[in-house]
Amino acid sequence: MNKNKKELIIESFQKMDSTMLEILLDDNKTYQDAAKDIFLEKLNKAFSEFKEKGDTFLFSHKGFCNSDECNNKGCSGYSFVGNNSKNYVDFIFQETENEINDIFHCNGFEITGESIETNNSISIFIKNDEKADFKPSIDFLIKSQKCKLAYEELIHFQNTAIDKEVYLVWLEKFYPLYKSFDLPPIFYAEFDKFYWLYSRINELKDFLQSNKFAIKAIKEFQSIDKSNEKQLLIWLTKYEQTGNNLTLFLYEDIDFEQPEKNKYFKVDNLKIDTSDFKHIAKFKFLFDEHYWEMLEKYSTFSKEETTRYINENDEMSKYISSLSYHLDKKGIQL
Repeated sequence: MNKNKKELIIESFQKMDSTMLEILLDDNKTYQDAAKDIFLEKLNKAFSEFKEKGDTFLFSHKGFCNSDECNNKGCSGYSFVGNNSKNYVDFIFQETENEINDIFHCNGFEITGESIETNNSISIFIKNDEKADFKPSIDFLIKSQKCKLAYEELIHFQNTAIDKEVYLVWLEKFYPLYKSFDLPPIFYAEFDKFYWLYSRINELKDFLQSNKFAIKAIKEFQSIDKSNEKQLLIWLTKYEQTGNNLTLFLYEDIDFEQPEKNKYFKVDNLKIDTSDFKHIAKFKFLFDEHYWEMLEKYSTFSKEETTRYINENDEMSKYISSLSYHLDKKGIQL
């Protein structure tokens, strides 16, 4: 028995077959208020997330939108659940007997008549300027062009490992454009790429400010007796603020113990020369290797207090990871 178009579309979702969906979905229709090519681009990213988690097939489960905050409440659709990850994505399908007229991602979906084990939700988000009926203003067009040119100026180096001489100049040049956004432009794709690239590269600039302290700390560490706990505590508390400033220096391509092993690490699609961060990475390795062990040993908070301070966003939460605070609380003079 031949399958109708609607059944073939559902099957293509299950198989994560974007090539078949390109054929089956109509060019003259919008999906989630976006043109077909935009919707498929978003859908492909979702399929990639499933596949990265080992999924080869998505099980479909019928259900409906049950959100009081949604215009689609009561409309039917399908939840697609990965066969390995159990991650899922939910869609409302506006359909007739044999045809699907529109597809919307759903945040308030409820599966009908069965209990399904799921893990993380995967979203399909169409931004304002990706919608088919978006009409840009002159100001929008000017600003989006500036963002595009700024983004391309740096991403042009994506096949070369770049050092601070390149990206620090870029940061300074486009600082006024970045600061022209009062809030992150999460609803506009044309602004989004530049804004978040700038934010992530700017983090590198912030980390580089710790370089001179890292060099000094490494030199001093080499001269202390590591078996002498007092000397070690003096060093850890002296450079505690530097260590805190580098808490989020967590790039997976860096070998922190031997940073010279990898010539570059990646930030988005850019290769960043590791040599500018070799002392920072080495310091972080030495600091983290000893700091958390000493913090656990000298902490004055019980597990219950720590949990409460974190969950309640208590004023005391800022002291949870402060070795200096706990040593002082214990009356230990260094």
